[in-house]
Amino acid sequence: MVIAFALSGNSFASEKEKVITFANDIKPILQKYCLKCHGNDEQNADLNLQNYATLLQGGSAGAVVKAGQSSTSVLMQAITNEDDAARMPPESPRLPQEVIDLIAKWIDTGLRETSSSKALMAKSTLTFVPGTSANLKPEGPPAMPVDLPDITVASTPRPMGILGLATSPWAPLAAASGYKHVRLFNTDTEEEIGRLMFEPGVPYVLKFSQNGEILMAAGGQPGHSGSVVLYEVKTGNVVGRFGDELDTILAADISPDQKLVAFGGPGRIAKAYSTESGKEIYRIDRHTDWVTSIAFSPDGTQVATGDRAGNLYLSSADSGGILLSLASHKGSVRGLAWRSDGKVVASAGDDGRLIWWNAETGFVAMQNTNGHTPPRPEGFSGKLQSGVLSVRFRKDGGLISSGRDNRVKAWRTSSDQTGSLIIEKGIPIEATVDYSNKKIIIGDTLGHIHFWKQ
Repeated sequence: MVIAFALSGNSFASEKEKVITFANDIKPILQKYCLKCHGNDEQNADLNLQNYATLLQGGSAGAVVKAGQSSTSVLMQAITNEDDAARMPPESPRLPQEVIDLIAKWIDTGLRETSSSKALMAKSTLTFVPGTSANLKPEGPPAMPVDLPDITVASTPRPMGILGLATSPWAPLAAASGYKHVRLFNTDTEEEIGRLMFEPGVPYVLKFSQNGEILMAAGGQPGHSGSVVLYEVKTGNVVGRFGDELDTILAADISPDQKLVAFGGPGRIAKAYSTESGKEIYRIDRHTDWVTSIAFSPDGTQVATGDRAGNLYLSSADSGGILLSLASHKGSVRGLAWRSDGKVVASAGDDGRLIWWNAETGFVAMQNTNGHTPPRPEGFSGKLQSGVLSVRFRKDGGLISSGRDNRVKAWRTSSDQTGSLIIEKGIPIEATVDYSNKKIIIGDTLGHIHFWKQ
């Protein structure tokens, strides 16, 4: 019997000493149950389990095994699915439990190919303990980087646009995205002061915690992987790591009390993880397109999520239950920002709309539908490419926005514009406000950082 053979290789060894391998234990199982549909002759879903290399490669839906993480591996989910119609192998009884347990143990112990192979290292979750003053202004000097280690960053054929940009609420510190790293700037001196490695890939989202002591970076590699990383600002040490996605993360935030991280992307689902346990707490699955924006309210009771189709929801930060549907955008929601009193949330859209929402009623309080429409060139009669790309509230309740018209604008209300800056080269993807509330930090498509005293 195949299973008896698979289990007998080290029958005189203790359970602790037993090494589960692909060659001795897993391949016989796959030959018996799986290779008819997923072998060299036929590869349903582009998945070939005939040999070790093709198994690790995965199929059209991505990797099917994750070292050290059997519970989230697609292979395990497929063979244990409660739905008879969805469970693998198809039109067959459920695999014997001892077979399922053996596959799970092989994954959890590192996907060894042979007894002489080294275990693959799992990208384990690193949990985090929030501080008691997580949502308060820090006592004493605010957190600033000190003696960060030098890092070597990968070169790129051309400068990478600033996809993520954030400023500390209390210190002269800004963080900007780079290729597989984060750049840190002193906003008073306007000089770069250090860099942090971002191992998952490209950091699409950067956020500082409410007390300025933690920097959150989220992103990954499109079509491959994504995760959220938390850094201690003073040391640059990684103190938290969450999510092991099959695609990059495009939107994320950390709650004011630092107990939750919420993130989403092409999977059309926003997930909330506990930073203390590393476990998923809930999902917001009502989005119909890529999740592009996420923001917790200042008091941590609500979370706003927007997607590429223009859907925008306010949900309970405790459970993910929907509170309000904010329907107005006709294009991707590019940015979300909460006013400090929590009564207003602003959204920026590819449709050119800049909207102030009443967070208590869900009604539009103010909006500007052409705040970033570029000037029409002489003789041009087609549709102009509009779009608001980012939005941030200032501490005094004013608003900063950037758009495809190459401008960064300051607003008191939707009809009261108090300032405007033209970026001559490159489009301002991100714009935010420094700790003093007097300087605007801007990142553009050419990878440049601009400082605007306003």
